[in-house]
Amino acid sequence: MNRERLTILLIIFMIAQLMHAQNVDVEIYRKTALEHMENGRYGEAIDQLNKYISAVPQNPEGYNLRALCFEQRKQYENAVLDFRRAIALEKNNSRRNEYLKNLRRVQEVWYNILNKKIEGHLREIAINPDNPINYLEIGKCYRWMEIWNKAEEWYDEYLKRDDNASPDEIIRYTEILAKTGSIKKGETILKKYVERYPDDWRLWSRYGYFTMWLGKYRIAKDAFEKALAIKPFFKEARDGLDIVNRQAYVTQQNPRAFEKEYPIDRYYRLLKKSPSDVEMRFKLVDELLKAKRIEEAYQQLQIIGFAHSDDERFQSKWDYVVQFRDSLYRLNLDRAKSRLEKNPLDKEALKILSRYYEYLQYYDSAMAYLDKYFEEVPDEEDPELIFQYARMAAWNREFDRAIDITDKLLEKYPDNLDYQLFRAQVSIWIKRDLELAKQYLNNVLQKRPNSLDANIAMGSLMLIERKFDEAQKYADKARGIDPTNDEVIKLQSDIDWQKLREEEEKLYRILEKGRKEVLDGNCKDGLVFYEEYMSKAEPNLLILKEYGDVLFCAKEYQRALEAYNQVLDLGYNYDAALQRAKVYYAMGDSVNAVRAFKELVEDDSTDFEAQLYLGDSYLKLGEPDSARNIYNMLLETWDLDSSRVAMVELRKGWLPITGIAAILETFPYYVGIAPLSQYYSDNISFSLSTFGIRADLGINNYLSAGFLFGSTRLNSNSQILDPDIISTYDYIGARSYRTLKGLITIRISKRFNVGTGFGITNSAGTLRREEKEAFANFEIKDTVSVSFTYQNSDGALILYSPYLIDQQYYASLYRIGGYYIHKNGLKISGSFQYISVSDINEGNDLMIRLGKYVYNDLILGYEYYYTNYRFKSQYYYSPQNFESHSFWLDNELEKKKDLTVILGGKIGYIPFSKFIALEGHLEALYRPLENLTISGRMGMGSTSRDDASYRYFSTQLSVYWTAF
Repeated sequence: MNRERLTILLIIFMIAQLMHAQNVDVEIYRKTALEHMENGRYGEAIDQLNKYISAVPQNPEGYNLRALCFEQRKQYENAVLDFRRAIALEKNNSRRNEYLKNLRRVQEVWYNILNKKIEGHLREIAINPDNPINYLEIGKCYRWMEIWNKAEEWYDEYLKRDDNASPDEIIRYTEILAKTGSIKKGETILKKYVERYPDDWRLWSRYGYFTMWLGKYRIAKDAFEKALAIKPFFKEARDGLDIVNRQAYVTQQNPRAFEKEYPIDRYYRLLKKSPSDVEMRFKLVDELLKAKRIEEAYQQLQIIGFAHSDDERFQSKWDYVVQFRDSLYRLNLDRAKSRLEKNPLDKEALKILSRYYEYLQYYDSAMAYLDKYFEEVPDEEDPELIFQYARMAAWNREFDRAIDITDKLLEKYPDNLDYQLFRAQVSIWIKRDLELAKQYLNNVLQKRPNSLDANIAMGSLMLIERKFDEAQKYADKARGIDPTNDEVIKLQSDIDWQKLREEEEKLYRILEKGRKEVLDGNCKDGLVFYEEYMSKAEPNLLILKEYGDVLFCAKEYQRALEAYNQVLDLGYNYDAALQRAKVYYAMGDSVNAVRAFKELVEDDSTDFEAQLYLGDSYLKLGEPDSARNIYNMLLETWDLDSSRVAMVELRKGWLPITGIAAILETFPYYVGIAPLSQYYSDNISFSLSTFGIRADLGINNYLSAGFLFGSTRLNSNSQILDPDIISTYDYIGARSYRTLKGLITIRISKRFNVGTGFGITNSAGTLRREEKEAFANFEIKDTVSVSFTYQNSDGALILYSPYLIDQQYYASLYRIGGYYIHKNGLKISGSFQYISVSDINEGNDLMIRLGKYVYNDLILGYEYYYTNYRFKSQYYYSPQNFESHSFWLDNELEKKKDLTVILGGKIGYIPFSKFIALEGHLEALYRPLENLTISGRMGMGSTSRDDASYRYFSTQLSVYWTAF
């Protein structure tokens, strides 16, 4: 009796301990993280610090520690973000200086890596200038280094070559444009991409901000509302809409027709001598604004904003000019449109409309009016209007039409230098009729030697012909005319770039000779060319890794090892790590070879080569049993072709016969196969169906291993679910899971066994996730039982909620349960279950049953059930302080050696909602053969959830067959 009481007290004590464990001291997270950091386990430390920061988000120490972990893992972007968060929160000066020091250290290391990355991509561009990815990567590097003007330049080059940029890249690009003050450019880009991706709420929101900054409040409001129609709770768009709704009404006025010419001319003259004098340029802007020369003021502010966008004077003047320019131009456009509506052939109105559309860069809109006019008046003779038509066609990238129109003008006015210059510019842009372009440019420069556009065009033409000295001469002349002009700066950049490319192409030809020798099998001869290339260029990571491969091929193992180490010092590279491991193997360094290949297999368990080399390295190290395990795993679980099977079989033949091999002669101890199925559905449209198979392989009497493969389908119906909840995420309502787990069971005794399972769960549209489980069981049949279960899986598979089907919530479940049956027929049973969810919620379920056998086959009793969660979630059932009281029974309808049938159920009361709880189930176990067991369960019931009735139905069926 004392022993029985002790057992009951032990169970109650364990339950109490688990309930108390929920109140975790957050300091444990920090201390555990520090222990992991001291032992070099930075990934585990980050997991602990994530919990610590969630618990105390205003404590800067958590961010600092996590940044240090990111630094050790070479995740520098995350490290910089966390150090900055720590600095922003820290009020103690000494600690703040420490965090600043950490930030500067990481930035120095990271920026050096980014600069080397940029150099590598520049060399790739020199080899293949048409690959847009290299331009994008350079833009990203400058963005990370916060060199915004450079980032904008390289993103521009990327978008020239890739017209199918993703919304993510456009979002990053507009962040850069916001930093550089290129608001109009950002608006133009976003207008294009919201039309291309109309369902992307981020693009609509960003478009709203850019149009708002330009004073286009109605368009901005419409954009924010479209973003919120797609994503109702998108905070960025909601904030923007609030700002737009608070904007004051902006008045418009006509410009006054007077100009103060003398001060403007004076400032222009002085700036030509001192283009970097920003104070002088601000004075020029003031005078231009007084004279209502808005377009010139706009251009001067663009120059100022390039380097002084943070100046308060720039911000106020820029906002004013953009707003005034937009309203004035639109007013003039509206007037011109009104005139054209009354008289479609009003030539002066058409000129005004085209000019202002050109200012606003709405070239397609201008072309629509011009096309319509020239269809009505095909014989128009006004050269000014025709030339405006040609220019607009070119700005709208209709180059062939621009050429045709200009050529007709030149037939009538062959000596017009403006027409000749424009015709030459278009030819250079599309690299066509270059000799004619040179002829026209010589004509222009002969009579207008100080023409900025002509000098730029001739410099560009010389660059196309790869006459770098001539191109530089024209670039110098253009710089002397206007050193701040964007096109002048671009021409100089293009010259520098083309010179670099010319040098890179020479080096590339050397590299190609080396590659040809290596492909022909002459690695030592090829190495000569590689070394020549390496002496003249600083290679990128790809070339450096390739150099290591050639050294390896030439059997220069130590030098190859140094090359691969150099690559890996700059960041993890799987291919380089694999080659380095092979070098260790070739050098006979079996210890390092095993270590390296084990790391590779952990990183990518699907790599056959790494697995095979790991087995070979074990063999060379003198561990044939480990090698045998690798080879057997490849033969038994991999789908290998005949050539790979032969490779593995050959290696198995090299293995010595040992004691383990003798044991394997009696292997397997047994084989078990178990098909299984499960179904669950409820009245809120959630349904789950699972089909799978489990296989067990007995290694010996105490150890078995196996696997479980299952396919699970989850479904829900949006017509039944709460529309306010499903609008907060991308609802689909159906998902399929594929689960593959390895299983290990250890039978410590006939009554006690433990086991674990681990594997992966895949679902279309989501990332692959690890699946874990563990259990321990102790049972003296019909007397006492204690069991422990642990499961880590997708939240939808544990919490059974229709709102989690389309969301990546994860949950961990810990459960302890058991029973005790006294010889007088009294039965005490119960369970305690603890669930932790990835949204930092946690909860527990407690069930206690007291019962008494009134007959040998009938037991009646009382059940108390209690469940409580940390907070209530709208996505899954997570009540607080829910409890019920029930009467239950189980009746053994049939109890034979080969057949057991149990009918049971319960009826109870839920005090909080005043509901009646009902449940019924039928269980059966059938053994038609000694080695075949069929088991099943069917249940249904009703209870209360969230003050509403909840009904469910479930079935389970499994068949277990054993051999040997």
